[in-house]
Amino acid sequence: MKNKFFLISICFLFTTANFSQSKKEVETYLNTLFQILEEKKTEEFYASLYPKLKEQIPVAQVNSFLGELHSNPNFKTEIKNFKTLAIGEFVSDTDNAYTLVDYVSETHIEFTEEATQELIAKGTSHFKKLYGERYTYDADKKLIVTSKDFKILMVYEDQQWSHIPGVLKLRPFLNYWINIEIITRLFAEE
Repeated sequence: MKNKFFLISICFLFTTANFSQSKKEVETYLNTLFQILEEKKTEEFYASLYPKLKEQIPVAQVNSFLGELHSNPNFKTEIKNFKTLAIGEFVSDTDNAYTLVDYVSETHIEFTEEATQELIAKGTSHFKKLYGERYTYDADKKLIVTSKDFKILMVYEDQQWSHIPGVLKLRPFLNYWINIEIITRLFAEE
């Protein structure tokens, strides 16, 4: 009886330590990811994506989209004030681990002197409809601030973490990269 209790205790300790370590690794990864997004480091953002997702999205496409967004003469954008809301349960198979992460961030869109009044009116109207209560506009600063919750899938594969952004929109395609049983377990509480 003592041996069984001892074995159960040892297993519990290793499981708790492993979960705790994984959670710390995910938190560290998220802090780095948030810094990459704040500093608009496109190449580092692309490098942090899940490798099987990158096979579907060429780096040139990501660079083009983000380059146009960050170099638009009519407005400046910043993403900041990131906050992790929840790190989900860890689901694993023999080699890999997965977890869903919820976080929130703010997008700041500041219109420049080049922006016409018509563009500002369209932009403010569009974002107000899109974000509702999570939208503010400061007319003096010509600044829109929006807040949005995000869900990403963290994947530990080949002894490193990566992520899949916009996982709710990509959910129908996840089975191309991840075992359906893992996906079912991850979204069991959704």
